[in-house]
Amino acid sequence: MIKIRDMHADDVSEVMKIERASFNEPWAEVHFYFELYTRTAINWVAEEGKDICGYLCFWKISDELHINNIAVKEDRRQEGIAQKMIDKLLIFGRKNKSNMMILEVNEHNEKARKFYEKNGFVEVGRRAKYYAHDQADALILTKELETK
Repeated sequence: MIKIRDMHADDVSEVMKIERASFNEPWAEVHFYFELYTRTAINWVAEEGKDICGYLCFWKISDELHINNIAVKEDRRQEGIAQKMIDKLLIFGRKNKSNMMILEVNEHNEKARKFYEKNGFVEVGRRAKYYAHDQADALILTKELETK
């Protein structure tokens, strides 16, 4: 059974394995430590038993949630783990009276784009040549939340 809990400093080495396998421009380890000690940052891991199989890093700033990083271990993809993390984030957002979620995604990342579209995110803008490795644009996606 998947449990989503707060990320701790001793989780970072396992998170880094997922990060490096998931992204062409992975965060450095120091980024995760920085996020753990940033007041606006909230970081979760998805685990089954003692196996960390995914993570989600986001900021809560005023009434907005900004997703900075989400990934699932390669051999655990398509099991609904990312969906569980997003579902928990939606609940968190509603409980904390957040009005919007926002993120950037590589324009070429079709799987991620479809995942976010399925979850009600819409494109509201672009950041030109945001990704250095392929000069791809970042699509800015948002999702409005009901706070009732």
